[in-house]
Amino acid sequence: MIRNEMTYKNIFVDGIMHMGDMIMTASVFPVLRKHCPEARITYLCSANLAFVAELLEGVDEVIPYRYASGGGYGDVWRMGRQLSQRHFDLGISLDPRERVTLMKWFARIPERISMEQALGWKLGWEKWFYTRDLELPAGWSYQEHSMAASFQQMMRGFFGDPSQEFVPPQLKPMAAEQERWAQKLLQKAPAAGKKIALCIQTTSRTKDWPAEKFSQVCDWLAETYGATLYLTGIPAHRERGNAILQEMKHREAVVDLIGKTSFLELTALLAHMDLLLTLDTGTAHIGAAAGCPVVTLFTFNSPVIYRAPGKHCVGVSGHLPCSGKHICIGPSRCTKSDCVDAVTVPMVEAAIKKLFQETA
Repeated sequence: MIRNEMTYKNIFVDGIMHMGDMIMTASVFPVLRKHCPEARITYLCSANLAFVAELLEGVDEVIPYRYASGGGYGDVWRMGRQLSQRHFDLGISLDPRERVTLMKWFARIPERISMEQALGWKLGWEKWFYTRDLELPAGWSYQEHSMAASFQQMMRGFFGDPSQEFVPPQLKPMAAEQERWAQKLLQKAPAAGKKIALCIQTTSRTKDWPAEKFSQVCDWLAETYGATLYLTGIPAHRERGNAILQEMKHREAVVDLIGKTSFLELTALLAHMDLLLTLDTGTAHIGAAAGCPVVTLFTFNSPVIYRAPGKHCVGVSGHLPCSGKHICIGPSRCTKSDCVDAVTVPMVEAAIKKLFQETA
């Protein structure tokens, strides 16, 4: 492995992606900080997720970008010319879409690297606009490692760093206002019992888990661990939350926060939880980055590749033959619910019990 002795002072990173992917690929920032401790790191991301990027440890500045804006390639050229005045010496594409590819080229960033191969993809025409298309280490299969670990190892390879131990991405400390809110809420819970947050719904029915199964696990947590259960979500999740509560025997154990928290308040709360039980969505990754142990319920996605990037994070899956094969991306691709049904209550309870034993 050839060591990169170049010292970068002004680094541009782009990642136009969903929240979960943003947190997983943030595993590159510990590596950048290790090898370029004095560098200024600027992160261009989707405007609707700029508030998440602002929380990432290692990021100095966030540039919100509206990818679907009507400006087209003229907008890309103008943005690139503006960036050229910033004199970046390294440009990193976490997800090399065509606009950000051209943007870095217009910005005249001398060294432009792509991380497209971290998930097994290959560049097309975009390869002509990068000075280097990074590769995974020899013998490393992205299908056998988490997405976060693959990105981190690829970044280490760029610097010739032989380290292997995974360093999870982290969030910056919460503001005092959110921390006070979380502490006030937690004071109402019994001191002895476990404090467990639940994320109960996603934007895809193929990732959701039946309300009656959630109810069974919630009652088991209350009976087994004396748990206080914090139901989280946006107002649109109210119907599912009500369905879970209706089937429970121990409703007194539930603190209903659906539609009642801001993103920052939720993040502050997760930092104090003993566990986050969640579906395969961005909340899982936010919880992991906040330092919370996470059990994620996976349906069609691979629990190996997409598990939350934390020290104590596990995935529960039925491991069907089609899981992780990108066959049923989107509800319209498959009319079955086999991958949802394959995740059973005993499987989830066993994963939680094991995680609590490991973190005791």
